Amino acid sequence: MMLFCSSSIRASVILALFCSIALSPASPNDAPAKRSKNSLALQRVPDVAIPQSLFNMPSQPSEGRNPFFPQSTIKVVPTFKPTKDPLDTTSFVLNGITSPPKRTAMINGRTFEPGEEGEVRLPAGGKMLIKVEEIKSESAVILVGGQRRELRLRAGV
Repeated sequence: MMLFCSSSIRASVILALFCSIALSPASPNDAPAKRSKNSLALQRVPDVAIPQSLFNMPSQPSEGRNPFFPQSTIKVVPTFKPTKDPLDTTSFVLNGITSPPKRTAMINGRTFEPGEEGEVRLPAGGKMLIKVEEIKSESAVILVGGQRRELRLRAGV
């Protein structure tokens, strides 16, 4: 038992000496140079901007594949925001105007008096709210979507 303890103590002492020799500088003059290089390296860590990942879904096979589902064959239609176009007045038709004393105008099959507001059916199947501001002998002035439009009777009617 005594031999075992002495050999393990001897091995630990030898290991401690070896580590202290290996880690000590070769000369006293080299130690400050090494320390200053290491301390500068630790102090000057550059700020690196991390770029943000962006993924644009390909709209055609020539633009690439979905990296998350590469075997997918689903076509993706690109989405876009429609620009605000001026109002299409061709969807409003002045069907007729009644004669005085009380003028009325028929727009898209609905009768309006001056100042009246209501919904009219559009040819595409939807509805739109309009306000008839004025009814003249050959036309009617309406307010739709915040814009004033003048609807005229068709020639020959």
